Amino acid sequence: MLERALAEEMTGHLGYDKHDPAGRGSGNNRNGSTGKTVLTDVGAVDLAVPRDRAGTFEPQIVRKGQTRLDGLTSGLSRCMRAG
Repeated sequence: MLERALAEEMTGHLGYDKHDPAGRGSGNNRNGSTGKTVLTDVGAVDLAVPRDRAGTFEPQIVRKGQTRLDGLTSGLSRCMRAG
């Protein structure tokens, strides 16, 4: 769920969907991902944080340098109830 949200953040940052021909020749493309482990109230969670070629992507959900993600279970509970 977090990785999907990070991927959507990347799409917003670049301005085009993954595999969209509009991204060709744009000067900034997706460039794989970097592994990251954050501590949550349910334990350690391994994430693949996407990165861009220009190095300008600054994720907001799990920020650079962030090692703790508090309130994950309460946020997930709200999402599950909302359907």
